[in-house]
Amino acid sequence: MPTSSDGAVDGERTRQARRLRRPGWKDLRLLVGLLLVLGSVAGGIRLVAALDDTTPVYAAARNLVPGQPVSATDLVPVKVRMEDNLARYVDGSQPLAEGTHLLSAVRAGELVPAASLGTAREALDKTVSVPVDPVAASALVAGAVVDVWVSRKDPEAVGEAFTDPELLLAGALVDQVPDQSKGLGMGLGRTAVHVVVPAEQVGQLIGAVDQGARITLVPAPRPVAGPGR
Repeated sequence: MPTSSDGAVDGERTRQARRLRRPGWKDLRLLVGLLLVLGSVAGGIRLVAALDDTTPVYAAARNLVPGQPVSATDLVPVKVRMEDNLARYVDGSQPLAEGTHLLSAVRAGELVPAASLGTAREALDKTVSVPVDPVAASALVAGAVVDVWVSRKDPEAVGEAFTDPELLLAGALVDQVPDQSKGLGMGLGRTAVHVVVPAEQVGQLIGAVDQGARITLVPAPRPVAGPGR
């Protein structure tokens, strides 16, 4: 028959076994500890992400000249930290559109301004200053589409006379119009309007201007909306 001393020994052994037993998943203290660890790890990840507030933008890998096609090998993404001027530069996380050309020079290592990239036509087109009647110029706005008509000087006429007008360029884009509110060019006979001209027709327009031809910019007709529009 077991004695009281034997019972005491057995109780002590049982308590020691409980202390040495590995805690299970159902142990509340273990679950709370795991949650605390996971919370601290997640907080650290958020902190690191918050500290890395840089944004990738493109920089020129080499000297780039206006008119050249631009490919991925011409640019390199770099991470920068900026807020106000970020939209001025090309997003380095997005691929370039096919057929992208350079509109203005960018030196090696410089960030690529968004305004320096465009289409092949934009790269080849040139802006020409055209003298026109001030009253006609006051009706134009930047972005308007116009037809360029030219009346050349009549070499056989006595005094100043001009030949019948001829269409030199259809569908030209007005790039800049003088600020008429300040009276620039008004009353001087002619005022300068900047017109975007295809490269192959730049020489013809400049020649007409240099020869003293009378140039008229006629707003191009707008397309007529169809039924139900």
